[in-house]
Amino acid sequence: MNTFDAAVITYVNQFSQHSQTVDKALTFLFDNHLLKGGVLATIIWWAWFRSDEHQSHNRKHIISTLISCVVAIIVARGLALTLPFRLRPLHQEGLNFLPPYGVKLTTLGGWSSFPSDHAVLFTTLSIGLLFVSRKVGTFAVLYTALFICFPRIYLGYHYPTDIIAGAIIGMTVALLSNVRLVNSKYVQLIENRSYSKPYMFYPLFFLFTYQIADMFASGRSIIRAGVQLFQIIFA
Repeated sequence: MNTFDAAVITYVNQFSQHSQTVDKALTFLFDNHLLKGGVLATIIWWAWFRSDEHQSHNRKHIISTLISCVVAIIVARGLALTLPFRLRPLHQEGLNFLPPYGVKLTTLGGWSSFPSDHAVLFTTLSIGLLFVSRKVGTFAVLYTALFICFPRIYLGYHYPTDIIAGAIIGMTVALLSNVRLVNSKYVQLIENRSYSKPYMFYPLFFLFTYQIADMFASGRSIIRAGVQLFQIIFA
């Protein structure tokens, strides 16, 4: 563990167990998908249906951002699986971390902490929203930092560098997508489907934004179950 992570974690952890209200409020934020991805997914729907002279432009950026979310999560998971396993502060014995009230010591025990999936996904989404509305995008960035990322440091689930690395990945992918991909024929094709076949587009749009709110947890569990079933059948 580097000195920067150690210094920040040690400083933040001195406030642990000083207030049950604060600790449990941050634990509630950590566990509640509606207050994490649900808020940003709602903003996506608001931005999609906002009617002004830039509607088509905004919709292309929303589509590009949603595509970039998938790419960013794949990159993050690939790094987490290939880089050396990193224990979370909560599980690091030599750190003497004092768990805040409400924290379960077994949570995320088998998952490497680097990089933070939450920082990757919601930074990607927030940066993408800046291309739609600077005010709304700024709100999304601040919301991600304060209500999604900070609790993960305070509760001992991530080091600051896990969050910073995740944010850099998310920012990079979102910028590339919204600069290079936004005017591609593929994005235009998807937008056209929202007009020509709304009965197909909007159910899929809902499912995708639901997966964002859920951190793709449901989708990943279905994939894992499918892989296990395949292994059982063809073992």
